[in-house]
Amino acid sequence: MEKTDFVELLHFLHVLCWQALGKVSNPVSGKPEKNLQFAKRLIDILETLQVKTKGNLDDDEKRMLENILTDLRLNYVDELNKECQSKEKEDGQHKKEDERPESEGKDKENS
Repeated sequence: MEKTDFVELLHFLHVLCWQALGKVSNPVSGKPEKNLQFAKRLIDILETLQVKTKGNLDDDEKRMLENILTDLRLNYVDELNKECQSKEKEDGQHKKEDERPESEGKDKENS
């Protein structure tokens, strides 16, 4: 495999992961489409490439792969935290609704 082929593969996986993180729009739909499970799988694939190519990459390729992995890991954690915060917010709203006094709920139903 030529150096350019490996770099293109890394670039392809990097961009695909950015799409899965919802950071860039899907070129087909034109909309961001987040799929964190797929993003995690792509990161795992890049980690496997890093392990399997250890000792076979030149300095530029090695640095590129390390930078891509660092970038994607940080953005993955960021998106995961956003999802958790969103779910916590939703759960908090549901809890508030469940904690309403019964008479308040009946008043609103009868309105």
